[in-house]
Amino acid sequence: MKNLFYFFIMMAVAAMPLTSCEKDPQTEEEQQHNPTSDEDQTPITAFDALSWLQGSLVVVNDNGEVIRRVYGEPLDESQPDVLSAPVADYAAAEKVFLSWVAPDKEVTKVEGGYDYHLTSADGKAQGSVSFRAVEGDARIVARMTVAEGTDLKKVKEFEFISRDLWPENAVIPKVEAGKIYFYDDYVLLWGDPPLRPKDTATHKHIPFYCIQGNGDGKEGILVWLSPDSDSFHEHPTPYFYFEFGLSYLPTEPEAQKVLDFYNNNTEFWKNMLDEMEAKGYKWKPSTDFITSATCNSEFIINDFREVPIIGTDMTSILDLDDDQGYFSTVSSLSVFYYRYMHIKIFPAL
Repeated sequence: MKNLFYFFIMMAVAAMPLTSCEKDPQTEEEQQHNPTSDEDQTPITAFDALSWLQGSLVVVNDNGEVIRRVYGEPLDESQPDVLSAPVADYAAAEKVFLSWVAPDKEVTKVEGGYDYHLTSADGKAQGSVSFRAVEGDARIVARMTVAEGTDLKKVKEFEFISRDLWPENAVIPKVEAGKIYFYDDYVLLWGDPPLRPKDTATHKHIPFYCIQGNGDGKEGILVWLSPDSDSFHEHPTPYFYFEFGLSYLPTEPEAQKVLDFYNNNTEFWKNMLDEMEAKGYKWKPSTDFITSATCNSEFIINDFREVPIIGTDMTSILDLDDDQGYFSTVSSLSVFYYRYMHIKIFPAL
């Protein structure tokens, strides 16, 4: 029934006259997209601690299967839910753990570490995790343990391993800021309106730009931006991300790392866009007022927020249009087009 409801809504949207990104007073109410307006967005005021922690570590689908790992990896095949990552010392492990705490949540400092009681956006208990220094073990610096009854999927423990004792066969790549690295990742494509078939999420060899290297004690951060082209196939309205492509997108914690970097390094980001534009990648917002370009830097991310009214499911948007970026939410039935990005995070070396 819900899909049928969406179908009729999208048929109505598809029947709307297509207009350019240029503002036209006579057709403003009918515009498919106004890049200067955030009228379909709502500021985020509360976060879900369990969802944030999950998105910091492992992305899973509705069946609980691993889609991809965000941070850490299992070193022992017999214990796939025990993840590990290298750190220089306890302070580095502490910094990583605290980045897994949702922005509006708090941890309790205890002897040897922290307790983190997880709560939903409306304050309901969701279980807990503990973070402790490990004494008398040269290999394991610290450990996060998931309390019984906490529905954190595919993770029971996270071990922070001394960088000097990290296995040689589990290589962490060194990445340098300002360099371009190519990786295989999903590129999402949709069919023609009004009926778009299920997306073709195909692996392509695509360029990731390193905005922060991991050779100076910081995590490495790489980004790829979907082009702001004149093609409906590359950036649809939110509904199609909800139905077919949300799980391929960055999580809120990943996007937060990009947001933090952007807000402190706006000129670097602008120079990156100029460099990639010169290489023909169309990462900059279009200025050609082409009907099906978004004309902005607003990116859908993987954060589903279900509202108990049909047609009002929400997801988060990373908005990088201004010198200070921010998060907001958008309805699945918004008629505006949105881009997406891919993010890769590498542990500090």
